[in-house]
Parts: sequence; structure tokens; C-alpha cells
Amino acid sequence: MSKYIVSELNASLIRSDLQAIAPSSVIAQHIRQVANSQVKISHYSLETLTQNIVRRQGMGIASTLQSRRLLQDAVGEVVETNDVEGTAKAFLPTIRDLFRSGINLVVLSQYDDLRIQQLGKLAIAYRNRLREKNRIDPGELYWQGREKAIYQKAYLFYGYFTPNKDELILIDAIAGEDSILVLPTNDLYPQNQRAIEWLQSRGWEIAERVCNQGDREEKLERRLQKCFQQTASLPSGISLNVFPDLEQEVRGVLTQAKVLLSRGVEAKDIVLTANDERMYGETLIDVAWEYGLSVRITYEIPLAQTRVGGWLKLVLEVIRDGFPFETTARLLSHPLSQYMSAETWEIARRTHPQGIAAWQDLGIDLGLFDFEQNSYSRRVWLDRLQAIATGWDILEKGKGWARETVAYYRLQEALEELSQSGEQAIGKRAFIEEINDILALLTVEAQPGIGGIGLYHPHALLGTNYPYVFVLGSCEGILPKAIANDAILDFHSRKQLIAQGLEIETAADLARRETFNFYCLLGVPTQQITFSYPESLDRNPTLPSPYLTRLGLKPTAIVQLPLASLESARQSYLRQPNLFDPEIKSPLHLDRIAKAWRVETQRESADAADEYDGVIGVAIDPQQKIFSASQLTQLGQCPFKWFSARLLKIKELDEAESDLSPAFRGNLYHRCLELCLQNIRTADELASFDRQQLETAFTNAERELNLTQLPGWEAQRQEHLNLLALNLANAEFLPSDREVIATETKFDTQWHGLQIRGQVDRIDRTTEGLTVIDYKTSGVVPAGIKDTAGKASIDLQLAIYQDAIARIHPEETIHTAAYYSITKQKTISRPQKDPAELAAFAEKAKTHLQQGQYPVAPDLDLKACRYCDYDSVCRKGDRLSRKKRVNDTI
Repeated sequence: MSKYIVSELNASLIRSDLQAIAPSSVIAQHIRQVANSQVKISHYSLETLTQNIVRRQGMGIASTLQSRRLLQDAVGEVVETNDVEGTAKAFLPTIRDLFRSGINLVVLSQYDDLRIQQLGKLAIAYRNRLREKNRIDPGELYWQGREKAIYQKAYLFYGYFTPNKDELILIDAIAGEDSILVLPTNDLYPQNQRAIEWLQSRGWEIAERVCNQGDREEKLERRLQKCFQQTASLPSGISLNVFPDLEQEVRGVLTQAKVLLSRGVEAKDIVLTANDERMYGETLIDVAWEYGLSVRITYEIPLAQTRVGGWLKLVLEVIRDGFPFETTARLLSHPLSQYMSAETWEIARRTHPQGIAAWQDLGIDLGLFDFEQNSYSRRVWLDRLQAIATGWDILEKGKGWARETVAYYRLQEALEELSQSGEQAIGKRAFIEEINDILALLTVEAQPGIGGIGLYHPHALLGTNYPYVFVLGSCEGILPKAIANDAILDFHSRKQLIAQGLEIETAADLARRETFNFYCLLGVPTQQITFSYPESLDRNPTLPSPYLTRLGLKPTAIVQLPLASLESARQSYLRQPNLFDPEIKSPLHLDRIAKAWRVETQRESADAADEYDGVIGVAIDPQQKIFSASQLTQLGQCPFKWFSARLLKIKELDEAESDLSPAFRGNLYHRCLELCLQNIRTADELASFDRQQLETAFTNAERELNLTQLPGWEAQRQEHLNLLALNLANAEFLPSDREVIATETKFDTQWHGLQIRGQVDRIDRTTEGLTVIDYKTSGVVPAGIKDTAGKASIDLQLAIYQDAIARIHPEETIHTAAYYSITKQKTISRPQKDPAELAAFAEKAKTHLQQGQYPVAPDLDLKACRYCDYDSVCRKGDRLSRKKRVNDTI
């Protein structure tokens, strides 16, 4: 009796007394398919089996959290650094690489190179701390398994086609009589031949291959492998598709998969593979949902990227920051919280509650979040987190997503492990950092489940057979993945170690392994293999994989793919010339789509303004509409803007102001100046107006406007107070030759047949007549209505004010009207236009009302658009570049 090495797997090798050892469940399933239906064979991975061996001998495998903590302790002892956590994170992959290679760490710690010497000392210190806890690092697993393997059994090792040194030594240690190792050899990977020679020295024998009936004819996978070695012509059943971008690649591949399913191919006979699964996973999930396909995504993602992880991060943030509005609102609205009704949210938007008390005043119970102290034992912190999760039914709310259920229980395991690390007191911020580390370090499957089409890493498929294989991301830099140099132990240092007799993997070893694994991947398809890649990734052009070049594979012209979803069908039908044919009957609701499409196409039309552009055709009697000067100016700048605000009454949702808005600022300045000038008429009287009186007027104004409720108002008010003081001290605010005769004068008048109502900020008397003053917070003349060239240059407001004041004071001469900029502390105005232009505009405004036409027609410079609240409903499109639209011809 002996132990055997074979180059291929066939049914004659599989016996019921053998325990199958395979790296993935997919490969294990392949073994069962190859086996005679009468043979029942159990399965373990080499990693799982070794973990059981080690645990039975009283050793434990350090968890992710425990490894991190122990390595940080070792770093603090060996390395002089202020960033212990970052240093530990950087060293851990290299240390595990050393563990797997089996290098003598004592020799390494005495090496001439100080960097390598430090690395060896750190690895030893870390290992010593592990042994104190009776633990081993995952990188040591197979070496420890060899030492603890006192029982041997007959195993079938399959799927380990490029075994590392530690894997090979363990296989030899645990393999009993009649064990079988499937180990293919090829010139592409000479390491396997050396492995066989070593195994033979350990008593293994090379068994003759027993041919299957199906081996008599050359299969697709064999021809592909020969072609890769450039000893055969490219067979049929292999193709390369090139797509514009990643999403189009995913859509093209899933469409082809859906066609196969429609032809009766089973989902289990189709497999997707990508060397960078994470790059494709989310897009695959989204497109598969649209296409009605079931896909399995097997790679793992951090807990922080799950809904459970996102919810917990928000919990920690609100506790840390004292319940700020934005973060607390996100927590209460989270899918796993759903803790705030629409009515409560509406109130919260208006009030912007800050702090736990303000939120509880809205009727939201946050008692579990109320920590009276800043420091508790770790157990108390964890118990409170558990109480919040239980009280908010996080598990129940997450049951709709398989991944969230797995994430919840994975998190519970981690918190339980953390609770065993001691009862010492820990501060709030330190505890929050610990939990955030857990969320970043621990992982769960991206999309757990069974059935459907699977996406796997190529290594998980080696040695299996699938009729249809799709290889995504077949471009340079992804297939094969670019080999990255180790910042701690670079490839040059590795060569030096090898020269000293210390075995460790080099860049050449990694490259050969990747090439051989691709060669083995070509043995997976039995009927068809399709390679694909996007022409650009993140706007960077791509090149085909060098493996495809070696195959001599050229892109295949993609025929018109069928429509794989209702959304795709609708997009396609929208491009048909007969879309609007009323005879077309379809379950795709094309009549509604056609109407929506017609509306959209008219968005860019120069002549087809419709009801979506404000042309509603509903007449309004101009005499029944009361305007303010600003409303009428708005109508003159863009009729649609006035239509949206005044007729549709569209407005943004009420929300608390976090800063003083321009409107509130204007109201504050106007009211404060009105109070200041109540008993002041001349510049001499104003000169005696002191700072205390200004402070009193300002306090009354801010109280009337409820500005004291504004967050951070105390820090802002002094700036506004100082600006008003500068204006009152400025000679241009009230010149010596003027007398204030009225402030905030209201009027109700007819202006060219339009009813106007408003209020003038100030009226001064001069030797030449009355001057009308309007305060402005901006430093420039406000935009007016459009002139014949389409520019917003005609000042309407001052013209209306002059006319209104002339009617109120018929005995007086109106000398002029002007704007006074409070910000710039000076008078600003523009030359008055011809009264005939104003009269013409009034007639145009009446026409708008009488015909019910309020088209999208802002001024040429788009001044009306700069502070417009209605951009989300405006259909201005490219029409503004056309002269006839600017001219606002109705």
C-alpha cells in the first residue's frame, strides 16, 4: 500500500473510503459529479481540516481582532513609532507571508540588513504573544497542523494545483495509505515537478492515468490548453467580446446568459469568473435584478459596507457627537431604523433639533442613547449597544436581506469576543474606535444564497467543468492581476534571502503561478468560453490581456443582442421611427412612454412650447391680479419663473436656516433701519444717534424676526451690527441736504392698467424735490426686466416706486429714485429707461395673463436663473441659445 500522485481526476480514482479535500465547495461538487452515483464522498477544505486538527490539540486560531491587538503589542515592543496601529497594519501581510514560507525567524532576526532584522524580531515577538494566549496566526496554520497531525487517513486532495510549501508539507503529513493527490505538471510551472520529486522522496508514487471513454476524442478544454502553448490552432467555442464600458460588458454577458437559459440550459451549467470580483459584483447584482436573473456573489465585503454596519456607524456617530441634526436624521431614517414618521420628519426639517433632549421633545424615544458618563467598562458599553439593537428590532428589520442577517450574527460574535478582553474602564471615543475597527476588519459574503449563476474567482473553479464559462475583465492589469511589490520586504530583498538559503516566493514565482492557473482555467469549459473586457475603466483605455494575445484571440463582432429586460425593450422601442403609431399595441405601456417621449423631444424645440413650458392657455383678468414690483420684475425676467412661484405656488420644503439667508438678512436690515429712523429727520439728528440706541433697535428687530433661535446667531450678530453702525455713520446714507419725511411707506396703485401694491423703504426731501430710496443688501444694481435685446437691463422697481409716490404726494416733485447698498455703504442705480419701454412691457405682461402663456424665457445672461428655485421643473434645455426664444415672442 502507498500514497499516489496522479495528473488528472477520473471516476476510477474516487472511492467511498476517501475523504475529499478541496479548496472550495464548487470544486468539491465537481468531485461528486465525477464520482460514480453510488459513491458517497464527504468534503473538507485543507484549511478547515487543519483548523480542526489544531483545535483538537488545544490550540486556537487567533481571530482578526486578537491578531491585530497582539501585533500592536509586539510593534510597541520592537519598533520605534508613534503610529502603532498603522505600523501593525502594514507589517501583518508580510509577517504572514514569512509564516507561510516557513523561514527560520531567528536567522532572519540576525540578518545584516537592519530592516529585515527588525522584521524578523517583530515576527518573533508577535509569535511569542500568540503562544502566551495559546493561539497561532492563520499564516502558521499548516505548519502547526503538520506538528499536530498524529492521525492519518486516506484523502483525495483535489484543486491544489499549485501548492505552496506549507500546503505540500501538510498534505504529506496527514495523508494516510491509499491517499491520492491530483497534481498536474507542465513546463509553465516547473515547481510542481520539484514538488513531485520531493513527495517521491517521502514515499509517494506516481500512478498511471486510467483513460475515460470520453478521453478518446480531444475536448475543447484540451485544445484550448494546447493553443495556449501555441501547439494547436484556435478551436471553436471560444470568443472575445469588447464593450465600451464595464456596465455594458455586464449587460452583454448577462444577456448572453439569459439567452442560454431561454434555450433550456440550466443555471448550474453557466458560470461567471473575474480576477477582480469586487469590481464587477455590485454592477452584476443591479443588472441581474433588472434582467430577472438570480446570481450568487461569493466574495466577502467588510461589515462596514452592509446595512447593519452602516446603521451601527451612525449609532456611534450620534453618541460621539451629541446628536447633531444631520447624523441623527440619517440614523432615524435608516432602513433598519425607520424610527421617524413623515409628520415628525417635517417638524424636524423646520426646527433642526440639536441634542438628545431636542429630539426627544419630538416624541422620539432615545433613552437608550443617554450615557451620563464618558467612561464605562467595556461590558457596559457592549450591553448598551445590544440593548439598542434589540430595542430597535434590527434583526427583524434586516431579515428581508440574507446578507444583513449574516452580518448581524457575525457582528454578535465579534462583540462577544470583545467583551472577553477585560472589564477595565474605557472612554467613549476609544470604544467607538474599537467598534469601527471591527466593522472595517470583519467580512461577510457580498450576496449569500444558493442557486442561480455564480460569480467566482478563477482559483475557485480550477479543476471543475462547466459547459458555459464567461470570463469578465480580460484586460491587462486585471488578468493577470498586476504583481505589487511588498513595501516591507520587496522583491530585491527576497532575492537576497534566497541567495542566503532562505526560501520565500519571488515575483517570478508569482508570475509563473498566475500563468499556470490561467492554463488550468482553460480546462474548465466543455462547450463554450467567452472572454470580455471594457474598452475603458474610469475613463482610462484598456488593452487585452497578454494571455488572450498568447491565445491569438481576436475580438468577435457582437451581433444585435436580444432585449433582456422591460427597461431595455422600452429604450429600444423609443428609438423606433414608428413609436407614435397608434396601431402599435404592446404590454410595455408604449402609449404612455410615447407621450412622455414626445414631451421630452419638445423640450429642445424652438417653436413647440406647451403646457410643460408654462403655456397653459388659461386666461386671467389682469385687473384681478395684484402685483408687487418684485413680482412684476420676475415676470419680466422669465415668465415661467413667475408662473411657478405665483400661479403653481411651488416652493421648497420648509427647513430650518443654519445661517442668515439673504431674505432674512434684508428683513433684519430694513426693520432695524426703520426703528433707527423713527425719530430722526436730518443728518444732524442722526449724528447724535449713539451705539446703544442702535443696539436697542437691533435687539428689537432680531426678536421680532425670531433670529435668536438661529444656530450660532450670537457669533454672527456682531458682524451685522457693525455693518449697520458703519452705514449710520456714513455721510452718503443721509446727506446733509436731505430730510427724511417717511419710512416704510405703503402704497396701492394702478400702473399702466396693472394693480400694484408695495412699500417704499424711505422718502427724502431735497431742494430739488423728493428722492425715493430702496435699501439693498447686495452691492450691485439688481437685475431688471428684459430689453429688446434680451438683457435684464430695464429697471422696473424704481419706476413703479416713483409713480406710486407721485400719486401719494401730488403736490411734490419727484426728483429721483435710487438704490442704497447697505453692504457697500453707497448709492447704486442705473439710468432710467424710456417710459415707452415700460408701457410696452406692461402691455406684454397683460398679454401673458390674458393668453395664459408663461414660457421658459430667461434673460440672455441667465441672471434670472442664478437664484432660481425652480430649476428642477424648468425645461430650458438648449433652446436658450436660439435668438427667437430669447426674444420671448409669444
